[in-house]
Amino acid sequence: MKLTAEFHPQHMTAAVSAPSMATGFGNPIARDYVERPAYEGSYEITPSAEAQTIQTKNLRMTDDLVINPIPNNYGLITWNGSTLTVS
Repeated sequence: MKLTAEFHPQHMTAAVSAPSMATGFGNPIARDYVERPAYEGSYEITPSAEAQTIQTKNLRMTDDLVINPIPNNYGLITWNGSTLTVS
C-alpha cells in the first residue's frame, strides 16, 4: 500500500494506492482472541507444595485470575537455637 499526501496552505490532497483489499479489514489479533473457546476452569488458585498448571493455552480468559495467599498453616518453621528448619 502506498499513501501520498501533500500539504499546502490553501489545500490538501491525498491519494492511496493499494493492491486488492480482498483480505478485509479488522484487527486479526483481536478477531483471533474473540473466536477462541472460553476457559471454563477455576479462576481461583491456592498455592501448594506441588506445581500447578492451569490449562489456558489457546483459550480466552473471561475473568481475572485470583491467586490466594499462602494459607497460615502452610509449612512449619522451627528454631532449636542453632538451626532454622522450614518444613
